Amino acid sequence: MFSRFALCIALLSFALIQPASGEAAEIIDDALAYEKAQVAAQCKTAVYGDDFAAIIDFNNDGLEDVITNLGAVNCDGTDGKLCGNVGCPHNFYVGVAEGGYVFIANADLYGYELKKRYGNLVFEMKANAASCGRDDDEYCIITSRVRGLRFDTISKR
Repeated sequence: MFSRFALCIALLSFALIQPASGEAAEIIDDALAYEKAQVAAQCKTAVYGDDFAAIIDFNNDGLEDVITNLGAVNCDGTDGKLCGNVGCPHNFYVGVAEGGYVFIANADLYGYELKKRYGNLVFEMKANAASCGRDDDEYCIITSRVRGLRFDTISKR
């Protein structure tokens, strides 16, 4: 039978071995190359527009992050072929100190703006009305900030 001390040590050892959130996030060496490989799986010929990728520190940690916009890809001669009825896929990658990037989110958007508020960047994302729980024809504006590897929604209107 284990003593109480030995049991605590065994449980602590197990807790330190197991990741807290289940699985560790995969680190991608080059987010742009990864995105282009994903596009190549869908398009025989791809032409990337100027707004395909933005490299900016959007989570305010001093490391470069990446946002890709698949709406800026001309796929097999068709602009917007990778978009759907509710916008174009935007993928968000956070740079990590170890080098590389971690994919944190995908959102179908009609666009976004990064704005500085109280010294930090926040997203104003233009999405379909259903994203705000509505069924009208107006766009929904979702204001979010990114802390670490997580989006925090500030408001929806």
